[in-house]
Amino acid sequence: MTKSQDDKTGEALNKGFLRRFQGELAGDAAALSVAHVLGLVVPFLTIPYLARVLRPEGFGLLLFAQSFGLWLVLVIEFGFDLSGTRIVSRIREDPTRLAEVVLGVQSAKILALLLTIPLAAIAFIVVPLFRENPAYLLWGFLFAGARGLSPNWYFFGQERMIAPAFLETGGKVIAAIGVFLVVKIPEDGWRVLALQALGMSAAVAYMTGWMHSEVSWVRPSLRAGFHMLKKSSGIFAFRGSSGLYMQANAFILGLITNPGVVGLFGGAERIIRAGISLLQPLSQAFFPRLSHSAVKDLEEAGRLLALSLVWIGGLSFIMGAASFLAAPVLVNILLGPGYESAVPILRALSVLVPIIGVGTVFGIQWAIPWGFELPFSGLVVLAGALNLVLAFLLVPQFGGMGMVLSVVTAEALVACGLVVLFLRKGGSLWPLRIASTETIHEHS
Repeated sequence: MTKSQDDKTGEALNKGFLRRFQGELAGDAAALSVAHVLGLVVPFLTIPYLARVLRPEGFGLLLFAQSFGLWLVLVIEFGFDLSGTRIVSRIREDPTRLAEVVLGVQSAKILALLLTIPLAAIAFIVVPLFRENPAYLLWGFLFAGARGLSPNWYFFGQERMIAPAFLETGGKVIAAIGVFLVVKIPEDGWRVLALQALGMSAAVAYMTGWMHSEVSWVRPSLRAGFHMLKKSSGIFAFRGSSGLYMQANAFILGLITNPGVVGLFGGAERIIRAGISLLQPLSQAFFPRLSHSAVKDLEEAGRLLALSLVWIGGLSFIMGAASFLAAPVLVNILLGPGYESAVPILRALSVLVPIIGVGTVFGIQWAIPWGFELPFSGLVVLAGALNLVLAFLLVPQFGGMGMVLSVVTAEALVACGLVVLFLRKGGSLWPLRIASTETIHEHS
């Protein structure tokens, strides 16, 4: 066979590979998106109801407690939604090692859950809103425990993402039905948290049983748990710090100002975060394959990263523009009378969508699969600290808009820092190219 024929054969194989992977990724992403959209329908049905029934003050108190609970989720997960998925994606053909990983991760999550108990106790003592409304703290903590213990990392690492996604969505749907039945007055906000905790607990219990039908249950081990906590500490630093400018904004705002301001900012943020979460199915579809390819086939990984930039980056820019233009309509429909001041907040927050899209590609899809947790975590820790400092400086003067300035600055720092890191490690943006292992070492 001549050289030109070899080249043509190689080109045909590459095109065949690209079509196959695009088809498989599109199928996974589409199925995950369906489950995710169903999950998003729930808040888009319940938010208008809750915003009107609870009013800005009661709605703000609910968002305050949910924000604290979601940050606790990050502590309990301890980054295993990424590190656990990455490990499973690489050893899924080895049943013995898979069983060891399951034991280690589940033991580590139980230890992390125990660590959150004193955190919740401290919050009750030092946070006036929790002292005055203990039911919000209790059910927020129970929700965090249920969601944090989810074994979805096990299924995602094996690229069996669809059923777990629909199970979690089912838990959300059950909780949403309950909202319309039992939440009738502003003082009923804690019931939302209770329903979410119960719905998530049912889904997680089923998934855990499913996992242990494939991997025999072994009594949790302190040694295995501490070993896995140490192994995932880098990603946990990234996850926990990112929560300070993603999940915890309403909680931080509630420490500085009143629930009414939290309701305005939190309502707008809830809308924009719902849009951002549409990027999650794509990210979940790409991540295990990129983690697998990072150690198996650099050329394949480069094609996958380019696809992720086109899909995730392109969708994020479209959604950001749409949310900016449609802000008055979205606020009017989803939040209603009394939330008019949330329109400029929503417009300002819309720039987060493309910023986070870029950060997702170069952070989740590149930095973590290639083992750059340390610099990535450093950027995120810096951004989390910056968000806290700016919030306490800007919120007293600018209210909710001060919180917007704070979180946008923090997210932009991470995205820009990741692009710079990618270039410094020998990568190229146009055309998009990942540096070889040797080149990366030369730039280290």
